[in-house]
Amino acid sequence: MNDLKTILNHLPYKLAAYDARGKFLYDNGGADGSFFPRESENLPDWILSEVLASPTKEISYQIPTDSFDQILIQTYQAALDQEGNVLGFWETVYDLKQPLKTYLDSSAQALVAWSDATSGASFRGESDT
Repeated sequence: MNDLKTILNHLPYKLAAYDARGKFLYDNGGADGSFFPRESENLPDWILSEVLASPTKEISYQIPTDSFDQILIQTYQAALDQEGNVLGFWETVYDLKQPLKTYLDSSAQALVAWSDATSGASFRGESDT
């Protein structure tokens, strides 16, 4: 177990574990996108409710950053046993930029900005004349 904890403690981004009631169990101390270190605390009730209400038992949020070098995503997931009972929760923060770049490069796709001028035909209504 010490080897596993050593590995988890050296991951670059946050990984935290909580019990089935959202009580804090573990935090690897990894970066979570905030400027100031955050004290480990229990999961707020609204996060527990959102995760459990989700069909996938998972919710994700983008963490605002002031740089285009990262796309930080914070994800909360429920760990379920074979009967569907909640065993606990994981909180992870990761940088989506490299996996997204890998996907786009390997699939020959690109992300483009949405623009109404290029999204399709425009229809002129009677009030536009």
